[in-house]
Amino acid sequence: MDKVEQFREHTRELECHLDNINQADCCQCGVSKAECFLIVEIGRKPGISIKELAGILKVDKSGVSRSVEELVKKGCVTRQPSKTDRRCVVLKLTERGSARFERIEKDMYIEFQKVFSMIEKSDQDKVLEALRIYNEACRKVEDRTKEDE
Repeated sequence: MDKVEQFREHTRELECHLDNINQADCCQCGVSKAECFLIVEIGRKPGISIKELAGILKVDKSGVSRSVEELVKKGCVTRQPSKTDRRCVVLKLTERGSARFERIEKDMYIEFQKVFSMIEKSDQDKVLEALRIYNEACRKVEDRTKEDE
């Protein structure tokens, strides 16, 4: 197996692990995994627009709009006209959404702490650096793909 094949296999395995971690948390409260991601991003950046949210999550704006609508119906998110641009709608968490956000953040911290604690202390900085490099490479490929479109 060459290095690219190894890289792909390690990435596929990582995706499965992350999916399991995310699935375990999001299924506890009646929101989908996609809605969980939205709650986290809105909680981290109150007043975010749907366009910004779609950009962060690298998904279609219409899909984000549909998921946000579900979160509005579930009482987790409010939509308000932007104070700076009335054509734009900004998103904020409700009290219920904020409680869910806090729980997700706490639960995910605990889950990732468990995993991180299984990495030898001497390797922890290496893993963090490798993930930084990996994410940077992914962003570069995404940026080039956008330029080619």
